[in-house]
Amino acid sequence: MAVANYTMDTGGDHHIHTRFCNHASGEMEEYVQAAISLGLHSMTFLEHLECGIENNHRTWLTEELFEEYFQEGERLKNCYRDRIDIRLGAEVGYNPTAVAHLQGMLNQFPFEHIGLSYHFYFDGRQHLNMVSRRSENIMALQAIGTDKILTTYFNGLIQACDTLQCDKICHLDAVLRHVPCLSFSQHHDQLIEQLLQIMREKQIALEVNTSGVAIRNLSYPSPHIIERSRTLSIPLIAGSDAHCPEQVGRYFNRLI
Repeated sequence: MAVANYTMDTGGDHHIHTRFCNHASGEMEEYVQAAISLGLHSMTFLEHLECGIENNHRTWLTEELFEEYFQEGERLKNCYRDRIDIRLGAEVGYNPTAVAHLQGMLNQFPFEHIGLSYHFYFDGRQHLNMVSRRSENIMALQAIGTDKILTTYFNGLIQACDTLQCDKICHLDAVLRHVPCLSFSQHHDQLIEQLLQIMREKQIALEVNTSGVAIRNLSYPSPHIIERSRTLSIPLIAGSDAHCPEQVGRYFNRLI
């Protein structure tokens, strides 16, 4: 199959968090001003949406915060409409036991862009964050077994594509990103291929997330996954995963 004849737009940053998610800093307007200063023509706030998660560290927005988020977002869209296109979206964290709740939240708010992620693994007592850098969290996941976690993660994304509406998959291979010397098995590669085939069928885009450059000197996902997605004609969308205004558009020069 020939490689799709298109290029990824690096003039828009479509994965941005703010202080609303409880683990980022900065007001929404500061991110808008940062994007404009970089000459970006578009940006998408992609705040965390999680449901049914039992974890002591909230990393997502409550329903009340989403209401505030949309109120401020609409103000900024009107204020800066002649300078930059602003979209209000959500990064939806898959939870197989809370699909109805997640879908209800997606229906409740007018999200303009929906990214799909899978952050939390349930160990029978609590949800462990699969992308956390906390040492106690990493130790608990390693005790369960990285192979089991990775298999659950990729199977979860495959299931999520069939049960939740989304426009793209976020940072596809960032699972256990802070576990040293992590490697994927042939079985995990097969699950990734299965996921890409489903994305192609459902016209779900792949996010190229530049936050990985600061962690492993490569974007998420790895180059071979990006190339495989291109052979399958899966669109690519750039996102910085910014958690402070200074991170907007970070490492986008490498995407070119």
